[in-house]
Amino acid sequence: MQPQIHCLGRVIVDLYADQLSTPLSEVRSFSKYLGGSAGNTAFGLARLGASVGLISRVGPDEFGTFLLERMQREGVDIAMVKRDPTNATALAFASLFPPGDSKVLFYRKPCADNHLSLHDIDETRLGGVLVLAATALAESPCREAALYALQVNRARGGVNVIDLDWRPGLWSDHSVARLYYRLALSLTDTVLANEPELEFAGESSVPEAAARAIMAMGPRRVVAKRGAAGVMLFGEGGFLSVPPFAVQVVNTLGAGDGFGAAYCYALTQGWEQERCLTFAAAAGAIVVSRHSCSEAMPTRAEIEHLIRSQGRSW
Repeated sequence: MQPQIHCLGRVIVDLYADQLSTPLSEVRSFSKYLGGSAGNTAFGLARLGASVGLISRVGPDEFGTFLLERMQREGVDIAMVKRDPTNATALAFASLFPPGDSKVLFYRKPCADNHLSLHDIDETRLGGVLVLAATALAESPCREAALYALQVNRARGGVNVIDLDWRPGLWSDHSVARLYYRLALSLTDTVLANEPELEFAGESSVPEAAARAIMAMGPRRVVAKRGAAGVMLFGEGGFLSVPPFAVQVVNTLGAGDGFGAAYCYALTQGWEQERCLTFAAAAGAIVVSRHSCSEAMPTRAEIEHLIRSQGRSW
């Protein structure tokens, strides 16, 4: 059976400091996890029970082997995860400063996932939900593969979701970034964005104005992830707001990926938007209460327990 959802973009190895509130220069040990926005989202969807595949590349090294094996164990389809013959699997070292700060050092120039090719895209496997982590647009040939996948998925009757995943350090020219973001947004149905991402893509610090500017490029709805301020949705049906869930914050890295995984899962269930947003907000809250990104992804039962435990209707 072909996956109902595909995630396209970064899959890397995360090395998280075991010692909290410690600079990387003083950290003594790290824990290894699957990471990267697309990898985390696919992992989160699989943990929720979704039929999900990943579109990316890993290196010819043992870290690549680790990622492939971990995805398979979790139930992620890896038919479109290719072994790059020369470029290494990317790494990210992270030091955590609870409750809300972190320092991340990337090793990804060059790296395998940036060399995803449009020839890696199997058109016959698309036509469902395609979730693009927009850092895939930062370098060729991955950006061309990402745009091609969006075009193919739409032509085959699928739904395109973009997580803006804006990381300024991965772009040498922000005006070039805006050009490629606009191209991708013109092929998109739903946009997921935190506040800095919303401001970047919509060129306004006012959330409603930024969302309207983004929707003018093509998307039907914009979901604004606002952390402790909750979630806002702008779209054809009007405006929705969902309050946050109260949890003890350990690590905010990966919260957006957990939110995105849960939101896309909810879309495939055919739920109305307020229920989708509530489910996704609860998932993001669970992730921030845990140490890692991927391994922090919750099950559906854990999400529903948090919703009910805080007196929300479900």
